[in-house]
Amino acid sequence: MKNSVSSEVMGDLSASTLSEDFRRAATEFAAMQQAQQAALLAGNCKDLFSWRQNRERAFRGIARILEKLAACGQETTGCIAVARKIIQQLLAEEIVLQELIARQQLQVQEQLLAMRKGKEALLGYNMKKGLVPRPRYLSSRT
Repeated sequence: MKNSVSSEVMGDLSASTLSEDFRRAATEFAAMQQAQQAALLAGNCKDLFSWRQNRERAFRGIARILEKLAACGQETTGCIAVARKIIQQLLAEEIVLQELIARQQLQVQEQLLAMRKGKEALLGYNMKKGLVPRPRYLSSRT
């Protein structure tokens, strides 16, 4: 009997701990989103792929915490409602990040198009247009 009472206390304790862990992880995720958003606005998109991996890893961690929190069944405390609101905010920020990334991709595509046009223009000045350099062979015949 003493064991069941301690498991109830541990369950309640783990639910509050999980709730705190979720809030901390969500805050860290939001800070990461803000930092990446600021970098994108500044035009720094060199680490775009590592950012995506970091966000996915952090989001999976948040999902694991939510699964554990839902398994505790502590919906009466309002943890699930608060978590739902926080997740909606995080997803809204993700949409903003995706829009910024799409803008950056369009800018890069425009720059590539301009570079290709410049390359074609330079090729237009070539005297041997269309001809590729041929290898030169030295002959021992005279």
